[in-house]
Amino acid sequence: TWSCQGYADPGQDDKMISYMRRAPEIECDSDAHKPIQHLAYYLIAIWPLGSLLLYGSLLIPCYKPLHAKTPTALTRATAFLHGEYELTFYWWEALE
Repeated sequence: TWSCQGYADPGQDDKMISYMRRAPEIECDSDAHKPIQHLAYYLIAIWPLGSLLLYGSLLIPCYKPLHAKTPTALTRATAFLHGEYELTFYWWEALE
């Protein structure tokens, strides 16, 4: 969204035109570029909350099995989230 490549405007010697690197058919700062920027802002804003909710929804059900030291399918599947931490800090990956 913000990675644009500038080119000299063939009609005007001192003017530059910028196009997106990943979608060269879209001119930066044009009407077609605005929705892409809005989507990027939305995703940047929602990522911290979304990842916290997702990880939390996976780790909360793991609390009792982890403390009881009885592995379940969920605790084994989510070991990448809590495996590196001491038992009292199993939730830390959600906050990181």
